Amino acid sequence: GVIEPAPLGMSGLKSLITSLRTAFPDLQATVEEQIAEGDKVMSRVTMRGTQRGEFNGMPATGKSFTISGVSIWEVRGNLLIQEWVNWDALGMMQQLGAIPAPMEAVR
Repeated sequence: GVIEPAPLGMSGLKSLITSLRTAFPDLQATVEEQIAEGDKVMSRVTMRGTQRGEFNGMPATGKSFTISGVSIWEVRGNLLIQEWVNWDALGMMQQLGAIPAPMEAVR
């Protein structure tokens, strides 16, 4: 279960959102904090969802996840120029059962 990088462009973004909504129909993103300075906007976000459909080739598990992440956007006018994203993808895959959690691996 490797999480692929986000596709580029508007069509790539639409495709990513469609696949996430198909896999996690109850997906929620909560902005915990947002800071803007100059042309940068940083958002600290919590995401939650239950896997009801295929995700990255992994069949639906019915398991839920809660992860945190940070996104930094570079904005000029009304255009998003660049984005840097750091999400707890490992924690998500562990919670979905695709990768053993550290304590499970020791048992």
